[in-house]
Amino acid sequence: MPPSRCPFSRLRQDLFTETDIVKMVVVVTFSTVSLMLTAVAQDYRAYLVCPLIYCIPILLVAFWFPRQGFRVTAFLVGGFVLIQAYLLVLGFAIDPVMTGLHTMIFLWVFGATTLFSQNSHLAALRCRQIAEDTRDAKFLCDPETLRLVCVSKRCADILGYIPQELIGIPAERFWADEADKAWFVEEMKREGYIGNAETTFCTQNGDARVVLLSCRVLFPENLFECTVVDTGRLRDEHEDLVQSNGRLMELIHQSNDIFFMQDVTGRILHFSWLRASDYGISPDEIVGRGVDTLLPGDLAAQHMKQVRKVIQERKNAYYNLDMMVAGARHTLSVTIAPYTGADGALIGVVGSARDTTEMRRQRLACRQMSWEVDQWKGLVTTLSHELRTPLQPLVGYLRMIVEDPGHYGLTKETGEILKTCLECAGQEQAVVERVVELSLLTMDCVDLTVQDIHLRQLVDSVVSSGGYDRKAQIYNEIPDTVCICGDLDRLYLLMECLVSNAIKYNEPPEKVWIRYAGSNENHYIMVCDNGIGIPAETIGSIFRPFYIGNAEKQNSKGGRTGLGLSIANKYALLHGGEITVTSAVGEGSTFTIRIPREV
Repeated sequence: MPPSRCPFSRLRQDLFTETDIVKMVVVVTFSTVSLMLTAVAQDYRAYLVCPLIYCIPILLVAFWFPRQGFRVTAFLVGGFVLIQAYLLVLGFAIDPVMTGLHTMIFLWVFGATTLFSQNSHLAALRCRQIAEDTRDAKFLCDPETLRLVCVSKRCADILGYIPQELIGIPAERFWADEADKAWFVEEMKREGYIGNAETTFCTQNGDARVVLLSCRVLFPENLFECTVVDTGRLRDEHEDLVQSNGRLMELIHQSNDIFFMQDVTGRILHFSWLRASDYGISPDEIVGRGVDTLLPGDLAAQHMKQVRKVIQERKNAYYNLDMMVAGARHTLSVTIAPYTGADGALIGVVGSARDTTEMRRQRLACRQMSWEVDQWKGLVTTLSHELRTPLQPLVGYLRMIVEDPGHYGLTKETGEILKTCLECAGQEQAVVERVVELSLLTMDCVDLTVQDIHLRQLVDSVVSSGGYDRKAQIYNEIPDTVCICGDLDRLYLLMECLVSNAIKYNEPPEKVWIRYAGSNENHYIMVCDNGIGIPAETIGSIFRPFYIGNAEKQNSKGGRTGLGLSIANKYALLHGGEITVTSAVGEGSTFTIRIPREV
């Protein structure tokens, strides 16, 4: 048998809320003040103001507690009349007519206020905060017609409406079963209370929804207050929770990480590790035992120190654990967090441990690779300097001698020999420059200076500077208005490479067309020729460094490094684009450069 509650507690929990008790205190206070002022009104000349104060508790009780309004009014009127009679006996000048008039005013105020407060819409206004500001699914309805006068948003969501659409609708419309509706009406009239009754409501779209319905009578407002719990949604949420928990457990069992739970004393409550069997570990044997079952004494003490810290501070902890596993040293990254029950009480800790040994090895390898790249960059810089330095004066002196061999007393034959040497030195210098450039591009050591470029002017500059218009018929079909965003120097070299190749591998009549097309995202520049074409089996190789087509047929003069297209493709890649090729042997080739509009 449950322990009996004190009368005040029972009254507060079963009939009134804390707000109702505050209201009663206010009414009692004003009533007491009114009676006291009546008793002393003659001494302080307040007999004209005193009767007006009686209207305050009468108005309040009529609005807040309509069913008790007559009793409170009768008490106040009786008290007023008795005090006036007592004052008359004491010899004070009391006008019986005014006393009767005041009594009639009190009764009229009570009657008018009571009739006005019985309006259901006014009651709904008084209870709007109860229904609309609550997180529960609630509605208020008139006891006679069952029409809804106020609905919370959550309740409207369950029924498939918005709250404003439900105002004025009879609640009986929502019952799917007439018997349930009749039982509800009868039970509320007989008991005035229903607790967690399972029934079925119909939503706006006709779906049946199982709910738990709890109702009580709000006596001051003369309304039914009903709370709805959507058990169907709870079942769905429970099923989703079970499925999520199942997926989580499946993920845990498939993960290479170690997952564990310990209570506040350090006993293992749960242990899961996919690779446990590989190391002869049985999770079932570990559960219920201490962590020293898994770890050596010093490591177990280190771990328990972290566990106690988490329990005391209620904060997560992170630390690394170095240990020997199967004869190899491993580093585990351990994360521990406090674990509480539904009541908020601390149960223990939950944690995970991840083997970061391989990750540390990879980070070390990355640092090693970074160091090697830095060393390679320095080597490239040194080589470029050492290769360029002796070539520059050699080319300079040879050019000076070849331009005026007679000044140096050289014969014509000697001049021709030196001219050949100058050409070879120039080719060697070009090779060195291209090798250095390709090395820098390969290591992503080149920064772009992006600007707007008039494409047609760029192509005209390439053609005129290289004298290509004297070697072939060049058709620049790029519109004057085309502008692209990119690095001017790199795009110049890219176009020069493709135009030079188009002429070099051409046949009379040598013709080259340079065209343009655009899309929402890219620019497309086409360099077309009517040359010898490229065999299909070699198209995939032409962008490889040092690749030279038909190298076995090259004459002794050389002059080709096989780096031009490779460097040109690197320039396109730096801009976020690429170079593609279509070709037919004996008909010609088309090199298409794709450059994004936003570099």
